[in-house]
Amino acid sequence: MSVFNLQMKYKLVTLVFLFASISLMGQIPYNNRYTSPVFDNIEINTDVIYGNAPRLLFPYLLESLTVDENLLMDIYQPLGDTLSKRPVLLCVHSGAFLTGSKLAEDMVAFCDSMAHRGYVTASIDYRLGMNPLSSESAIRAVYRGLQDGRSAIRFLKENRNVYNIDTNNIYMLGSSAGSFVGLHNIFLDTEDERPPETYSNPDLGCLDCSGNNYSHLGKSNGLVGLWGSLQDTILIVETDTIPVLLVHGTDDDVVPFGYGAAFGNPAFPASYGSELIAERIENLGGKLEKYFVLGVGHEFYGTSNGNWPVGPNEYWDTVFNKTVTFSHLIHRPSAGFYLEQFENNVSFYDQSQKANNWYWDFGDGNYSMEQNPTHSYDNLGTYNIIQFVSNDLNSWDTVSATISLTVGINEDQKPILTIYPNPTQTDIFIQNYDSEPMNVTIFNIQGLIINEIQIPAKRTHKLSVVEYLPGVYFLKYRNTRGVATKMFSKIR
Repeated sequence: MSVFNLQMKYKLVTLVFLFASISLMGQIPYNNRYTSPVFDNIEINTDVIYGNAPRLLFPYLLESLTVDENLLMDIYQPLGDTLSKRPVLLCVHSGAFLTGSKLAEDMVAFCDSMAHRGYVTASIDYRLGMNPLSSESAIRAVYRGLQDGRSAIRFLKENRNVYNIDTNNIYMLGSSAGSFVGLHNIFLDTEDERPPETYSNPDLGCLDCSGNNYSHLGKSNGLVGLWGSLQDTILIVETDTIPVLLVHGTDDDVVPFGYGAAFGNPAFPASYGSELIAERIENLGGKLEKYFVLGVGHEFYGTSNGNWPVGPNEYWDTVFNKTVTFSHLIHRPSAGFYLEQFENNVSFYDQSQKANNWYWDFGDGNYSMEQNPTHSYDNLGTYNIIQFVSNDLNSWDTVSATISLTVGINEDQKPILTIYPNPTQTDIFIQNYDSEPMNVTIFNIQGLIINEIQIPAKRTHKLSVVEYLPGVYFLKYRNTRGVATKMFSKIR
């Protein structure tokens, strides 16, 4: 018995064959939706009103001097897409809460490119206005942005059938001030975390009672935070399990990478940059990806307040591709299976997560769409097994494994044993293909014995390595046929 959680990439075919290929051509229906552009054209609905709220009047000296304004977003959709539920990427522009708009070139680029990959995307305007000499005004400006971001999410949830939205997969992407909005969206998410500055002169209201009155929670399901900051890392608690991708330059002099005030302005409240946010998330075991670049500054992919003076630089592709991968991982199912082999009959047992469609390539020209198929092989040999899984979002994952069908074992052969996956983070599976028991000893790189086990003939042993330190380990196995050694790696 064995489990396969190896993640492999395969040559992709176009989306048009997604369901036709398995029935008409007998092939696994690979597709590259979400990872590559699959739609030639998109449509954009501009100036969609998602709410209305009071904004400060220039020169922003009196918090009580406001005027109501419509809150607008541009919504991008893949043209001709028939999928009934699609994930959303909501983009929030930079500009220090004083300038900027939904037309910022980097936000438009994210929206356009991700829509071509099958997402619904939107770029929002949010309320601007802040007295740069007042710490209280700065805190209130962030909170208004937080409220507007939540209003936008509530609007999208309310109109889920209009835009074919999966309300469980709405992600935010924010740059600079927009990243402040996104970070506070997922971490300042309860009323008792509200800053005291938001309660008077005048009271700005609760998290979800500004902008519109749709009865949904305005919290996102994932965040790409570009060079942003958080009021305090104590806002991050163990129950905050939403996936986060943090991008920041270590020499950022606008929004500090560590701890400090924006622009080095002592009138602004000090806050916690990506370095300290990441540290806190990691200490609590949260879901974090990070891309920190040594020696670069603010908006290091070449923009200034969201616009490119001379076009994207070499960092743009890296940041964008990390966003593509990170977003797909959130809603992607996870492929996995184990098998039991009895002579030429092999039973496959699905271990995937978040999948509701299964496709198998048995490696001999035969295929199945069953969740747990059994297959009989006509000939002895080595076969590459592929499992492909997908869900209602047409999001997908795939794994593979190799099996060998043999009549017996020659007397001069060494003991036959395989280990997988390698490298691993949590478990390894040690499969004894031999016709007699196998004694297995595991050593660390210093030669100290870590574990000793015996595996019965033609059996598989699941070994947890969660408590092992990251590094290289050696597995020595023996029976009456001889002794051999394999190596495996534990990764973080």
